[in-house]
Amino acid sequence: MTETIRLLARYNAHANREMNKVLGSLPPEDWSRDLGGFYASFEAVTGHLYTADVAWLVRFTGLRSFQALKGEPFDFPPSLGQNPFESFSDYQTKRGALDASIESFAAELTEADVTAELEYRNFRGEAVAKNFGGLVVHLLNHQTHHRGMIALYLDQLDVPNDFNSLSAIV
Repeated sequence: MTETIRLLARYNAHANREMNKVLGSLPPEDWSRDLGGFYASFEAVTGHLYTADVAWLVRFTGLRSFQALKGEPFDFPPSLGQNPFESFSDYQTKRGALDASIESFAAELTEADVTAELEYRNFRGEAVAKNFGGLVVHLLNHQTHHRGMIALYLDQLDVPNDFNSLSAIV
């Protein structure tokens, strides 16, 4: 399972870079434009992804210490629902650094880690125990889900996009 997780971490970093090329080509006002979904703008979707990724990664340190999950943003994670970006440029910088941390985290994982059970409190404060490897896959799959939302928003704006293909890196 560790090799699958490493592949998905590389894929997400690649897909995010490709997606960000498309987002970077948009007029600046489109970054926060209300496009009608639950996370109504590119800024809102990417903010949700970033804060959720950091929250899960911090939660993962409940299993053991990971070198890749030290320092910013893990020492002082943004609150869920908080906009962690000052601008699109700030988003690109932070997303790139987070994707590098995720790839490094994936490289640190052992088979013992992915078969372990993680005990944690969910976002409602309830005690939960689940397979650690499955939770890591959840983190990585969550990105794919929301990149799909971004692709739909780009389709609504008639902006060509095709950045979500796993086959691009295999």
